[in-house]
Amino acid sequence: MKYHLLRYLKEYGQKTFREMPFSEVDALLLSQLSYLKFDGIVPGLGRQPSVGWEEIRNHPRFEHLFDDKIYGETYRRIFDLIHDSRRYGKLRLNYFVSRTEEQQESQFAAVTIFVGESSIFVSYRGTDESLTGWKEDFNMSFMDSVPSQRRAVSYLLNVARYTEGRLILGGHSKGGNLAVYAGSYAPEKVQKRIRRIYSFDGPGFRKEFYERDGFLRMRKRFCKIVPEDSWIGMLLANYPRYRVVRSYGKGVIQHDLLRWKIRDGRFVYREKIYHKSSRRMQALNGWLESLSRDQISSMVEALYQIFDGAHVSSVYDLVLAPFQALRLLWQGFCALDQKSRKLVRMFLRKVIRYM
Repeated sequence: MKYHLLRYLKEYGQKTFREMPFSEVDALLLSQLSYLKFDGIVPGLGRQPSVGWEEIRNHPRFEHLFDDKIYGETYRRIFDLIHDSRRYGKLRLNYFVSRTEEQQESQFAAVTIFVGESSIFVSYRGTDESLTGWKEDFNMSFMDSVPSQRRAVSYLLNVARYTEGRLILGGHSKGGNLAVYAGSYAPEKVQKRIRRIYSFDGPGFRKEFYERDGFLRMRKRFCKIVPEDSWIGMLLANYPRYRVVRSYGKGVIQHDLLRWKIRDGRFVYREKIYHKSSRRMQALNGWLESLSRDQISSMVEALYQIFDGAHVSSVYDLVLAPFQALRLLWQGFCALDQKSRKLVRMFLRKVIRYM
């Protein structure tokens, strides 16, 4: 499959930021980099020197970067193109953090990328392959905040303490949500350094979030981009200012930002998301709002019990062995009590109805 982002790297990778200014496509690329497995390769939080691509390539754990069973080879191609480019070849990375804690139902990762002498990109990772990360996403629908959001704020404050210059925040999926949350909850002193916040198909928030002074101060620097048949990015309440990018593929597949259309170095935009998609998400969000927090919490817990009972700990368990996984999930469903089975059936009926 020919990904537009890879083509962009080949066509424009030799143009410096002076020759072609930083754009939304660059922000998307840097947001994507947070998915690489930088553990033990890029320094963690602290006053340590940043590392460049050549140092990363020569690191003994270099192959660990691409330890992703689905996108590993694509990430390798992205790395090679970045390493050899004039545009990104001098980027330096620092402050990599990655924590997944089952007991706290939290999955968080972020890396800081030094774009130049005065621009610092804070890249928040979206949901990874862990089941813990997916449960935390569901928890966003009824909790005022989740652990990864609070960690996103703490991470930003640490980066601000260690650095000087303009800050740009960005992330894909949950990473976009974290970027907006961190920027909105940062103290005004840090907010004044933030030039832009990018959310690439990141889910929204509860309605009251958009009334907070912190968000209102940042709203003009907030840039949300969703595909034309967005699912994830239109979940929960959304601020009305967002842009719609054309994509290939259908439905939830468009959440894959590698499928977003790029032409002449820019995203290919359209005026609105699909009418059918808009109606679907309005109905789904309306249904979620009609439920109490206890109802949603019980439903999320029931879904998690199914996966836990089936010993599914990773999304890859579903993707790489779907028939075996479905059999185990059915067994997990049958093991639930009657009340929990009813909640799961109700959830699945709604999802199927709005597909």
